[in-house]
Amino acid sequence: MNKLFKYIGWMAAIVTIVAGLIGIYFALHEKQIKLDIQTVNSENLTTHETVQNLSIKYYYLDSIEVNNLWKTKWIIRNVGDKTIVGTGSENQLLNDGLPLHFKNKCRVLSLDITSSSNDAILKNQKLLFKQWRRDEYVELTAFIESNNQPDIYISDRDIIDSEISYSTYTSKREYNSIADHLPIWLNKTLKVIYLVLCVFMILAGILTFCTNIGDKSSKIAVIILFLFMMIPIIWIF
Repeated sequence: MNKLFKYIGWMAAIVTIVAGLIGIYFALHEKQIKLDIQTVNSENLTTHETVQNLSIKYYYLDSIEVNNLWKTKWIIRNVGDKTIVGTGSENQLLNDGLPLHFKNKCRVLSLDITSSSNDAILKNQKLLFKQWRRDEYVELTAFIESNNQPDIYISDRDIIDSEISYSTYTSKREYNSIADHLPIWLNKTLKVIYLVLCVFMILAGILTFCTNIGDKSSKIAVIILFLFMMIPIIWIF
C-alpha cells in the first residue's frame, strides 16, 4: 500500500511539473489583446400597432423624421491580459483612434459615451484613449435608424495582434473573485493543476480511508485532501 501511495505521489509531482511548464507557456505566449463587445439592450422606439386610417410619424430631436428608430447600448471591455496603448511611440492602433463600425445599412443619429473607466473620448466615430487596461470598459449609447437591430463591431485589423469577441451583457457581482485579480496565465495554470491533481488526491484519500481507517496516514490524507479542496475558493471569493 505504501508503494501505491509513493507511486501516486510521484505521479502527482510529475503532473505538477508539467502543469508548471504549461503555466510558463501561458505566461510567455498567451498575453494577448482582446476586446469583448457586449450588447446591453436594444429597443425599437417606433414600434406601434397598425390602426386603419391612422398614420404616425416620428421625429428625432423634433426635426428629423425617422422610421424604425433604435436605442441601443453596448459595453466594450478589455478582457485580455494586455494593456492597449492608444498614443505615443508604442501605439498599437493602426489608425488615429479606434474606429467603430455598424453592420447592415443604417443611419447613426447619435452615438455617445455614457460611461468609461479609461477616460476615452469619442470623435468622428472613433474611440480615443491613452491606455486601455485589463477589465476597463467603455459604455456606448446610440440612436440609430435601421430596419434591423443595429450591431456595432470593431475590426481586429485596427489593433495589432488583437482578437474581438461579441456577447450579451450579463450583470456581474459588485466585487471580483480573488482569481479575477490574478494574471490570466496564472489563473489558467491553477485550474490545470487543480483539475489534474484532484484525481490523484481523491484516489489517495479513498484508498487511505478504505484500507487504514484510523491510523496516522488516514489523518494526514484527510488534512491534505481538505487543504487541497480549498483551492477553488479563489474562484468564489
